[in-house]
Amino acid sequence: MFRVKAYPTDLGSMIGKVEQFRALQEAIQFASQNHRVSSQNLANINTPGYQTREVNFDQLLARLDSTANNITNTDYEVSQVGGLAERRDGNNVDLDRELAALKKNTLAYQTLTQLLGSKMGILKQAING
Repeated sequence: MFRVKAYPTDLGSMIGKVEQFRALQEAIQFASQNHRVSSQNLANINTPGYQTREVNFDQLLARLDSTANNITNTDYEVSQVGGLAERRDGNNVDLDRELAALKKNTLAYQTLTQLLGSKMGILKQAING
């Protein structure tokens, strides 16, 4: 006796899968840019007058909430961080803060890429049967 595989005919479930991939893509893009900005802060730790910069997490949430699937600008806006203690040379980069941010961001990036790999494995398995 042969079994016939049942495939979902509901397009909503398929669209949901596409949205998950889009959300992971956006989150990975955000983490990548966030890493570059934190690295730039560390590289300028001894640059007189340099002000700490960051990528605002709210931008990621706004993009994920957006119904637009085709986003042309992949970069997030980078802004200066206010309220940090400045040294005499006008630089406000805090080594401990930046190292903690890098570590947190690295863990987030690793988690997101593992999740994406897992999703791709599931999709590959579904395609191959």
